[in-house]
Amino acid sequence: MGYLFSLLAFIISLLIAIIIIPRILIIAHKLYLYDLPDERKIHSNPIPRIGGLSFFYCILFTIFSMFIIFHLFYGAVEQYVYSNSYFLCALLILHLGRMKDDLIGMRYRYKFFLQISASLLIVSSGLYINNFYGLFGIEAINIWIGVPLTVLLIVFVINAMNLIDGIDGLSSGISIFALGVYGILFLLQDVWQNAILAFSTVGVLCVFFCYNVFGSVEKKHKLFMGDTGSMMLGLILSFLAIQYMYYSPGSIKLNNNNTLVVAISPIIIPILDVLRVILSRIKNHKHLFTADRCHIHHKLIKIGYSEIKTLIVLLGTTNGFYFFNFLMIPFLNTLTIFIIDIVIWTSGNMYLSYLIRKKNVEAAIC
Repeated sequence: MGYLFSLLAFIISLLIAIIIIPRILIIAHKLYLYDLPDERKIHSNPIPRIGGLSFFYCILFTIFSMFIIFHLFYGAVEQYVYSNSYFLCALLILHLGRMKDDLIGMRYRYKFFLQISASLLIVSSGLYINNFYGLFGIEAINIWIGVPLTVLLIVFVINAMNLIDGIDGLSSGISIFALGVYGILFLLQDVWQNAILAFSTVGVLCVFFCYNVFGSVEKKHKLFMGDTGSMMLGLILSFLAIQYMYYSPGSIKLNNNNTLVVAISPIIIPILDVLRVILSRIKNHKHLFTADRCHIHHKLIKIGYSEIKTLIVLLGTTNGFYFFNFLMIPFLNTLTIFIIDIVIWTSGNMYLSYLIRKKNVEAAIC
């Protein structure tokens, strides 16, 4: 039954997105709600930036539709409503704040306040990282450590998804893959409430991806998700990752000793990229919140890749990391797998930096 509900959630969200997104485009053009080009951004034309507004409404409509359908099948929705209420309230907090930011702007201090508020609302439901599954020799985690760690992870992933949203289709493409993985994992656990959330988000993202990547600027069909969308995706992805990491004695996992690998691997590219950028800014004595062009997609473009080629490479890399980590689970422990990931990622970035320096030297000579 969980598979049927998940498929139905995907279809409902897809259809609602097909209706809503064109109308958001009309509003954006009428009110001149554009993301304007500058020296930091890749696009050269004003593009509507409020595509992310559709995410919240499509997901909310789908989840409440499933409330009704679940009631028709089982006659009670108390557990389903409870399991989603805290998260939906957190999503609403982030949505309202980010909507204000997309429309009129907001200082980063207030952005962090909203992110922390949403994170605290989620952990207040009793959901937090309560087990390291043997990483660093640690198993069960005290609540006084687990709760701050959970808030930190949620805020970090929210900002990671926002910062990776630098070229068309990258944030939404990574999210579609990650949400598909989480949806399947929760279906295998028979936790179909979380699977419904994952697949309802995939539904709206599939429609948005088409407008974002293939939409024509001349025909006014192109759309960006804006901070509202990228941060909402970060909240959803971190919520599902923590849900999967949450240790429960009766839960069924693919491999209990490597739960962290399975949970983190779908979003490992945004995590590693932001960690590298943060360390680089600290090393160079730059402000952590200063915008720059040092992310992985910027590097690929600097060596001559087109946006579409950069997108394909990074989505392929996301898939590669996940399946490599998944295949290594029977042979390596969690710490070893993560160390290999970091080494591969660091080596790849060093090679890209070398290619950029080489290209700059050749250009200077010419």
